[in-house]
Amino acid sequence: MGGTIAIAALPQAIGAAGRGGDAVARAMIAAGGRDRLARVRVLTWSGMARMMLGKTPVDLHVECRIEPFARSRSDSWLVSETRSAARTVMIERDTAFLVQDGAQTTLAAAQARFERQRLGAFAYLLLAPAFVSTAGYNRLNAARDGYPPIALTLDRDGRIAAADYVLTAPEPGAPAIRQHFSFAGSVNAQGVRFPRVTTMLQDGRPSLRLTITDFSVELSPA
Repeated sequence: MGGTIAIAALPQAIGAAGRGGDAVARAMIAAGGRDRLARVRVLTWSGMARMMLGKTPVDLHVECRIEPFARSRSDSWLVSETRSAARTVMIERDTAFLVQDGAQTTLAAAQARFERQRLGAFAYLLLAPAFVSTAGYNRLNAARDGYPPIALTLDRDGRIAAADYVLTAPEPGAPAIRQHFSFAGSVNAQGVRFPRVTTMLQDGRPSLRLTITDFSVELSPA
C-alpha cells in the first residue's frame, strides 16, 4: 500500500499561515495543502482497532476505503480469526450493504444513514471537499450536504487534534449519538497527512481506538 512522502518546508509554511491567524489556511497546509486535498479521490488504510462492547474490549483487524462523501467500504474481523471471517459494510450514494459469511444484506434506511455519516467523519478530515469556516483561532466548523456538520479543534501546528460530531441514530426514533474524536500522530501518502491514531468517545464513553499501519491515497490528475 502507499508509502510516506515528506512535505517539504512544512514547518515554515505552517508558521507563515499561523502568523496570519487564518485557521482554515493553517489546517489546509498542515494536511497537505488545499489544492492537493481537493484532488483526493480515494483514501485507503489498514490497521488495528480496539472497540468497546459495553465494558468488554474487542480487538479487530480493519481495512477501509473511502471515496470522500461518495462511497466507502469497511472490513473488520477479530484478531483471532482470518480475513475470510470479515464483516464488510459497503456504502453507496443511496444505499448500504452488509456482507458476512457470503451473504449480502441491504441495510435499513436509518442504519445506512448512520454508516454513511460514521465514515463521513473521516472524509471531513480532508477539509477541501467540505465547506469549512473559522470558529476561532484554533476552531473550525465544516459542513457538507447530506451529512451532519462537524466541529474541529486544531493543534498549534494546524493539524486537526479533535472533532465533535453528532450522528443520527441507527434506530428510528432513538436519540442522536454524540461522538468526540481525539487524533494523534500522522501517516503520509502522496503529500496528504492523516491522523495515525483516532480515539473516539461515544456519548461520553470510550468506544473505539483506531491505529493505522498502512495508508495510501489516490489523487485525481493535477
